[in-house]
Amino acid sequence: MENAMERTRFIVRARHEGDTLTDFLNALQDDPNLEVVDTIGPPQQPHTAVLAVEPELAADFEQRFRNSPHLLIERDRPLSLLDKTAGFLHRSERNPHA
Repeated sequence: MENAMERTRFIVRARHEGDTLTDFLNALQDDPNLEVVDTIGPPQQPHTAVLAVEPELAADFEQRFRNSPHLLIERDRPLSLLDKTAGFLHRSERNPHA
């Protein structure tokens, strides 16, 4: 089994308040191809989760839940100051010689 860094990561949120995300996460507990990397929110009722999926199953996972009326799913994109953010930096923070 690959570790979470080698898997495709997704952010999953409930579209509405309630137990939808908790129920979804409970249903995934026994799936060896999915890993709950982290949750955000109260321990018994998180509102957001980060999931890691085996790379070869990522497209199917994304497609399966893309049109869900209960969940929002998107690929997790790592943030980096070195990745296309120069336009967002204040003029004094930009390096004109880079």
